[in-house]
Amino acid sequence: MTQLSALYTRFDAIAKGSEKGNSSTVHGAILDRLAANRRSATTEGWTALRLERDGGGGRLHLVGVPPSGSYRTAVPD
Repeated sequence: MTQLSALYTRFDAIAKGSEKGNSSTVHGAILDRLAANRRSATTEGWTALRLERDGGGGRLHLVGVPPSGSYRTAVPD
């Protein structure tokens, strides 16, 4: 599965017109990757998982409380 950073790079390139492709397809792949990360995080014991956007309207990130922590942080890809 493609890393989230690579998917966002492709999405940005399509949006800028520097690469041909379907941004909707890439957006779907981003959501699939975030869902896979959520499943992995749940299995590893993360809690309070949710999607957040940078600045309220930017990129989506999965955040939650790690099993050995008490503060919310980004879930690693």
